[in-house]
Amino acid sequence: MEDGRITKVLLKTRSGEFDLESIHSLNLRELGISDLGCISECTSLERLNLARNDISKLTKLAGLNNLTQLNLSANRIVSLEGLQALDSLQHLNLVGNLIGSIDSLRCLTGLDKLKTLRLCDRTHDLSNPVCMNRNYRTDMISMFPNLEWLDGEKLIGRGSEVFQLCQKIEDALEARQESESLSHLPKPSKWVPDEYWEPSNKFEESILSDASEELEALLMSCKYTVNKSEDTLNTLKESSKS
Repeated sequence: MEDGRITKVLLKTRSGEFDLESIHSLNLRELGISDLGCISECTSLERLNLARNDISKLTKLAGLNNLTQLNLSANRIVSLEGLQALDSLQHLNLVGNLIGSIDSLRCLTGLDKLKTLRLCDRTHDLSNPVCMNRNYRTDMISMFPNLEWLDGEKLIGRGSEVFQLCQKIEDALEARQESESLSHLPKPSKWVPDEYWEPSNKFEESILSDASEELEALLMSCKYTVNKSEDTLNTLKESSKS
């Protein structure tokens, strides 16, 4: 291999085949590969392991129309351009790369035979930035409705109920942990004393005094009106007599 580039000599040596067209399976793990070189000439290739290399561009994989299994874990992949041409692809491992958004995965939605997709491997602590998104799992299931396995979780078919139950338990535990972490926060201190919002006795006494004065004034006014009415009636009676 020259400068991290895949060559015909490397492919023949690793496969034991003389003709590149006769290669069906290749393990090119941990070889410092950064350039896929002539890999597209392996037109009969069905299984390819390129894990733990320095690969960042995938366009040279586009000619592998018979490829069903592809391991690209632990590389430097940001864009998946080129994988959309792999019509026979069924199993794809992308854990431990630099894929940052759900949109970067849209080019895979046309792969009708894709059954297994891995972007996160908690066992080996390998992931992608996109997996940190809060709605990652929901968005992935929506984008790939026919996917059977996602990150080692069974989504469709027999046994999927168990994984869904485990997911619910995990979500409940995370919610509980968040609640407990909030409970450890210091309680807010009072910025005014409790009695600040309560009326003082002096205030209550002032209100009662004002009310008493108003009532007394009202009674005096009524008494004055009654007296005045009586005087007016008396005056009218005397006038009628005369």
